[in-house]
Amino acid sequence: MQIAISRTDVTCTLTLSGRLDGVSAAVFTEALERVMQEEAVQVLVLDLDACAYVSSAGLREVLRAQKLLVARQGRMEVTNVSRDVQHVFELTGLSSLLHIRPKVREISIDGLELMSAGVCGECYRLDDETIVKLYHEGVAPEIAAQEKAFAKAAFVLGVPTAISYDVVSCGTRTGIVYEMLDAQLFSAVIRNEPEQLDRHAATLARVAQTIHATPADPAVFPDLKARFRGYIDQMDFFLPPADIALLHEQLSSMPEADTCVHFDIHSSNIMIRDGEPVIIDMGDFSRGSYLFDVGLLCTIYGVPELGISELATKIPNAMGFELWERFVAHYFADKTPEEYAYFAQHRDFLASLRLIYTITFLPKMREACVQMIRDTLMPRIRAAALTALS
Repeated sequence: MQIAISRTDVTCTLTLSGRLDGVSAAVFTEALERVMQEEAVQVLVLDLDACAYVSSAGLREVLRAQKLLVARQGRMEVTNVSRDVQHVFELTGLSSLLHIRPKVREISIDGLELMSAGVCGECYRLDDETIVKLYHEGVAPEIAAQEKAFAKAAFVLGVPTAISYDVVSCGTRTGIVYEMLDAQLFSAVIRNEPEQLDRHAATLARVAQTIHATPADPAVFPDLKARFRGYIDQMDFFLPPADIALLHEQLSSMPEADTCVHFDIHSSNIMIRDGEPVIIDMGDFSRGSYLFDVGLLCTIYGVPELGISELATKIPNAMGFELWERFVAHYFADKTPEEYAYFAQHRDFLASLRLIYTITFLPKMREACVQMIRDTLMPRIRAAALTALS
């Protein structure tokens, strides 16, 4: 067992190489004691990238260090944990006490088929059985882990999502691998079958309705409406206080709901397998009103002058708009006239929400999203609010 020690401010990292067993536990104990003598250390990181085995003797020392850190209001993080070692942590119950980050498998996209490219990332076919959703540079690695957890929870709830496997990396980019046997991208199906546009719109509506009929576990999925209160406040760098207040007013008027919301549901996040739709890209899965998803679809297809249909799905903007109009007819067919009237009155506000959210986490899209909100959607939102008052 070899141990390298590095420090950054209040963080100390122990990089372990070899087996952490009864023989090497004494070496590990000595290193821990040296580190814990330094009162400035508040975060202890154990990097197990080169450690393939951890025994009960090693785990006892890990637990002892964890208790010492808790006593000084510190914490321990265990990173680059292999599947075998992760299994040991889970069997002993330590996984519930420690912050553990699994080892991420490195992949290459050289020679892989590019299936789709959107605002947040790209989808590649890894092999006949799996695809990888690879996030763009700048998207935090935690997003992929969150997506994997949300996909698993949604699958258990009965949402038609693909089975998620590994979180992977490709250089400095992070992604998630999905099972996808003999599946086609829904956007490609739509582009290749323009004469079936009404049927495709009905499929899209059915997928959305299935999601929105599913109760969302508040212990797993975040409240989207609550999150947007903070997102709207962050738009003050380009919107005046009156516009911020108007956006908050529109948000407050949205109905409360505890059902599932995908919040990135569009044809390039749906695969068609054996004639049935399967949803991918679950990183923004939340709970809230169905209007968040309908607004997102309006952003993609319902405002053709924004050009997002072509950008996100490669579906021409005119075709995307026709798909949108048919989707609305199918989706609202079993809803009340009052529900449709609310949507029609607030559609531009609802269309702005995905752009607002994108500004908060994807810096490279900030300028484009600001222009879309400021120049196209915000004037319509103001006009709709004035019409409602008259």
